[in-house]
Amino acid sequence: MMNAERFEQLIDAYGARPERWPDGERAAAEQWLAATPAAAARLDEARALDAALDAWTLPPASAVLREKVVATAPKPRLVRRPARLWWAGAGLVAACAVGMVAGANLADIGLTPTSVAAESTGAMVSSSDSLSVFGSTLDLGKAS
Repeated sequence: MMNAERFEQLIDAYGARPERWPDGERAAAEQWLAATPAAAARLDEARALDAALDAWTLPPASAVLREKVVATAPKPRLVRRPARLWWAGAGLVAACAVGMVAGANLADIGLTPTSVAAESTGAMVSSSDSLSVFGSTLDLGKAS
């Protein structure tokens, strides 16, 4: 139920335009307004205040104020990616390249997973008495 105190609260909070009032209380407030001459007078005061507030505008900011605001604004930071990330990538590529070269050279000298397993069991891997490493030949002597 609408009363004078609640009607004042609605006008103070939402202004003189009924479309701004809460939906659940709008009908009761409009009935109160139609039945109470003091409410109509109070609504006229609120309309005058709303008109004054709607007409009020801020002057544009002066050039001095704009310059002060821009001068005190934080400067944008450049986001740098750490150089360490590039070094880590370069290190990974280098490690892979070394592994590939070493693996290719071990295969050239006859060290394959099968030959290593055979040597660890004492089996004879090759009947050759020499070993070629990086283009050089190494004489191993006669295996017994």
